[in-house]
Amino acid sequence: MTRVVVTVDTERCVGSATCLVVAPGSFALDEHDHSGPTAQAAADLDGVREAEQLCPTGAIRVVLGG
Repeated sequence: MTRVVVTVDTERCVGSATCLVVAPGSFALDEHDHSGPTAQAAADLDGVREAEQLCPTGAIRVVLGG
């Protein structure tokens, strides 16, 4: 099974919430309106990859590992 690591650079995140729309349940906003991955993110590879591509600031990173 391929390991999936999803990260969000909170310094780059502007809280557009595009990721919440594209991959519902895989991201959540914190009290500062910065996005972060949830436990479900690794199970939604298609959704988080689309969120990575559509993030307006490029804050989302999806890394596949062994």
